[in-house]
Amino acid sequence: YYSVDVADSKAIASTLKKVRKQWGPITGIMHGAGVLADKLIADKTTEEFDRVFDTKIKGLRALLDATKKDPITHMVFFSSVAARAGNRGQCGYAMANEVLNKVAAKEAETRGDQCVVKSFNWGPWAGGMVTPELKRQFEARGIPLIPIDEGADRLVAELLSQDFTNLEITI
Repeated sequence: YYSVDVADSKAIASTLKKVRKQWGPITGIMHGAGVLADKLIADKTTEEFDRVFDTKIKGLRALLDATKKDPITHMVFFSSVAARAGNRGQCGYAMANEVLNKVAAKEAETRGDQCVVKSFNWGPWAGGMVTPELKRQFEARGIPLIPIDEGADRLVAELLSQDFTNLEITI
């Protein structure tokens, strides 16, 4: 286990070099990094927007750049339904997740049958980044939280399925 800033391309490259030395080439990418800084767009600073957006997108770019010579057979991106439906105060988060979806589509097209690429447009999980305030907002809108065990089971089931046609999966 290595702890590294996913948006730090040099740190990612250095860490993956260590991983390759111990385990061999990288064959899969699972990108689930994300942070929140919820505020209305009029109140959000550039730094707050960049922190949210860059964690997903600079992080993804760092992973893709650091693995461009590896025989990648699977890419899994943790996106969000916020990419399509939005959430109040989450402009950067919604934009970053939609970029993630678009990159997944491009990677699937570019890599063809040699690589399975899936972008999961997750709903809110009952843990992690859902703050008590966000939980109340989702409950008020009748949106249930995904229990951690159920979400993990659904992820594994989707990854084990033989249906590789679903590039984007909304859960």
